[in-house]
Amino acid sequence: MATEINLQQLTSKIFVMPRERDEFFRESNTTEREKIFVLAFEGNITEEKYFSEFKNSNKFNDELICLHLLKRRSDDTNSAPNHVFDKLKREAKDEFNFKNGDELWMIIDTDRWKNIPKIIETCKGLENMFVAVSNPCFEFWLLLHIKDIQEYNKEELELLFKNKKIRNKNYVERKIIEIVGSYNKTNLKTDDFLPNIDAAVSRAKILDQAHEEYPAKLGSHIYKLIAKLRKVETE
Repeated sequence: MATEINLQQLTSKIFVMPRERDEFFRESNTTEREKIFVLAFEGNITEEKYFSEFKNSNKFNDELICLHLLKRRSDDTNSAPNHVFDKLKREAKDEFNFKNGDELWMIIDTDRWKNIPKIIETCKGLENMFVAVSNPCFEFWLLLHIKDIQEYNKEELELLFKNKKIRNKNYVERKIIEIVGSYNKTNLKTDDFLPNIDAAVSRAKILDQAHEEYPAKLGSHIYKLIAKLRKVETE
């Protein structure tokens, strides 16, 4: 059951002056960029590590984009939908003077969030806010880096979709381990995945042939975000 929204928490920063755009860039040690992307994650470690390493890689388009990751304290384990959603709005939309083209993204999974249609409808009514849903979990996005799931049979795909946990690993995590040998949510080895990020984008696009607002079956819309952040290769 989702936790109740704390009204004091919602209003605690109303009187804080929004930070200016140039102040944000100075802290990021960057020159002026055309766009700011702010990301908020359901997870507390894995997603942050993935996007941090992507940001520091030669695949990230840092000539045009400044990427800011909303970080939770290590003791903040509350990943309830309204907590993450409120965090994105409060710490990004209320603290920064955004231009119209800047974007705020929520990175969420279907295996924990049961009110995704409502979240998407809310974001559609808020300027600059977007959602990238993975079904069933963020690890499925990672799996797309290293496996064309169309090679799996129907039974295997169904097991991926159900993503049941066996002891301390869910099914998608176990498939990752089969391919790369190990997987640790708290110590993500991004070198196993980031070199194949273009393959992940291509595979995710194929799974999104119906162009749904979020994947009702196996899929990940993180590819939509990556496509905006990815450096365009030149001949």
